[in-house]
Amino acid sequence: MKKNEDIHPEAAVAPGYLANHAERVFNRSVDNALRVHGISLTLLGPLLWLSWRGPLLQRDLVKASAVKQPAMVATLDKLEVAGYIERSPVPANKRASTVIITPRGQVVAALGRQVLLDTNARGMEGFTPEEAVVFVSMLQRFIGNLER
Repeated sequence: MKKNEDIHPEAAVAPGYLANHAERVFNRSVDNALRVHGISLTLLGPLLWLSWRGPLLQRDLVKASAVKQPAMVATLDKLEVAGYIERSPVPANKRASTVIITPRGQVVAALGRQVLLDTNARGMEGFTPEEAVVFVSMLQRFIGNLER
C-alpha cells in the first residue's frame, strides 16, 4: 500500500478501513480486467451465481446478492439484452420469473471466474502458502466477529 498523506494515521492501521480499501482496489482491478471483454463486476455477479447454482428465480438472485430488487432487474435486463441470460415466467406465479444462463453467459462466467482467481492470486503474491491460509482465516474471523 502506498503511503498516503490523505489517510488519517488511525485509519491506516484500522482493519475495517483496510478491508474496505482492499475491496475497492480489488474491485477496480477486476473491473479493469473485465472491461476489455465488455463486462463489469456488477454484471458478472448474477452470471457466477447462475453458473454455480443453475436456474434461479429472480427473487432468489436478489436474496443471494447485496443488490436491491430494482438494481437487480436493471442488471438482468442488461444481461438479457447481451444474450447472457434468459428469463421465463413461472406458470404458477405470473409475477415471478426463472433466470437461466445461456451458453454465451457460461463463457463469460468462466472468463470472469478466471479474472477473479487471477486477481486474488496477484493480491497474494509474496505470501507463503502458510501465510495465505492464516490471512484468509483471519479475514473470515474478522467478518464473523462483525456478523455476530
